[in-house]
Amino acid sequence: MSDGLFVQERRRIILEKLKQRGRVAVKDLSDLLHVSAVTIRHDLRALEEAGLLERTYGGAVIRSGEPVLQELSFNVRQMKNHAQKDAIAQAAAALVHDGFSIALDSSTSSYALVPHLLKFDRLTIVTNSLVVAQGFLNNSQFRVLMPGGRLRRDAISLVGQPESLPKVNLNLGFFSARGLDDVVGISEIDPDEAVIKRALFSYCVAPVFLIDGSKWGQVAPYTIVPPQQIRHIITSQNAPAELVQRFRSQNVQVDLVPYSDV
Repeated sequence: MSDGLFVQERRRIILEKLKQRGRVAVKDLSDLLHVSAVTIRHDLRALEEAGLLERTYGGAVIRSGEPVLQELSFNVRQMKNHAQKDAIAQAAAALVHDGFSIALDSSTSSYALVPHLLKFDRLTIVTNSLVVAQGFLNNSQFRVLMPGGRLRRDAISLVGQPESLPKVNLNLGFFSARGLDDVVGISEIDPDEAVIKRALFSYCVAPVFLIDGSKWGQVAPYTIVPPQQIRHIITSQNAPAELVQRFRSQNVQVDLVPYSDV
């Protein structure tokens, strides 16, 4: 592992520990990550400059005034940033071809793709979303595969048994999440949802993240994939230019999609 990748992974772990505990200590992090206290202090300084924490004597705490990320119900999330999600979905559908096998996660961004996929023939859809699966009920040409597991009512999804996902090589995968950050990567609020998304991601030849402008710079407690595993993002034109440029400088394809709220 290169030093650059190790730095990103180390800082991702620091932020995860901070989200879990509310504070972190330099000595504890030094012991956990097997690096010097000087290195940890440098990491904390960089994360503070990125606005992700506040340094204290001997460690760091969650940034004061930082809003606690809360999970909203599927129906509430579906109404948020609707125009952005639909524009992103149209751009995502342009990547699809007849006969493809596709992963769709349980996000409202993936659900926005459903009407745009109905024009294709012979698609195989792998999803843990009951709502997404229901969207294909009337299309007999589509094969829909789902895992077993526990029902998450807020997300209307199945989680808890990632090993039950069908072992299918998927041409494309479309994913969203609660946050996108160039240090932490793609992150989610619920740990079980993060696990199933990570498992779906592993089967995709070309995973694509559908991230509306409000998700950029957000950090949720559970990382789905770190920044170095992100290859392609489709986002709305209001995404913060500085963060977009940071990802592009790491050879990530970032497509900016225009939209209208009118």
